[in-house]
Amino acid sequence: MIVAGPPRSGTTLVVRLLEQLGLFTGVRRDPNLESYFFLRRNEWVLRRLGGAWDRPGPAREQLQQGTDLEDVCTVLERELGSLRFAGFSGLASMVLGRGTRTDARPWGWKDPRNTFTFDAWARLFPEARLILLERNGVDVAQSLLSREQAARQDGESAASRRSEPSGDRLLRWSEPLEPYVVHSHRCGSWEGAFELWEEYAEAGRALYESYAGPKLRVRFETLLAEPLATLEGLAEFCGLAAAEHELRAVSQVMERDRSSSFLRDPALRERYQAVKDTPWMRALGYDRVPIVEQGVEQGAEGGG
Repeated sequence: MIVAGPPRSGTTLVVRLLEQLGLFTGVRRDPNLESYFFLRRNEWVLRRLGGAWDRPGPAREQLQQGTDLEDVCTVLERELGSLRFAGFSGLASMVLGRGTRTDARPWGWKDPRNTFTFDAWARLFPEARLILLERNGVDVAQSLLSREQAARQDGESAASRRSEPSGDRLLRWSEPLEPYVVHSHRCGSWEGAFELWEEYAEAGRALYESYAGPKLRVRFETLLAEPLATLEGLAEFCGLAAAEHELRAVSQVMERDRSSSFLRDPALRERYQAVKDTPWMRALGYDRVPIVEQGVEQGAEGGG
């Protein structure tokens, strides 16, 4: 299971819910539930091709041309066979062959970078299942901006780097990949964050339409509005044998007020009006979100 989509689009929520139903997503993960093993390899791919998570364009162009794909896959294949992969599967599980391509249990990982590196992973995992998250670009941009501002207020430089937590030195033995950049100058402005969403939205739709394998597209707003039905579809897609009472219990944790949260902020409603007719807001149907101001509802054709 490979989960992709823009940063702040609900990938963490989806993984948290699926984990409660039995999906294995690694033993060593960051606060966003992203496996350190796959996250570092994804960032390495982007940097190897001249990009980064917040500047994915150059890497996407290189991968589309296919000139570097073979070399990238060779390195990733080697990493999957190394002891470092125990950072995902756990040492005991790796010895037993669990968490690998021969593992029968449902497993996978999430990382927004998968939106751009998926073709490489699909070569290594030919039966990979793709889950693509989509969310309104106004909410994504605001969330990216808020995260960046909070990090800077906490004294973390935009150039700060993240390594794996201390401990488990054996799993990091001879780690060939440098720490990766966490924060982003680009997301220090709302406009920059929105442009980044546009890049992910375009790449995500292109990936989804071109991938011939099993795939499922999930809209964040639909997940919050129809949690039980959406979660049931996700569980079935992932091969998770979840009883109805389990699905109901898990689906009750949804914070439904996170759907189209920009509507509660007058300044963000203005931003929405300014960008709602941009190509990817229209392509994803986010140009039709009803706006209610002073008791008058505008654009009420539907919620996208």
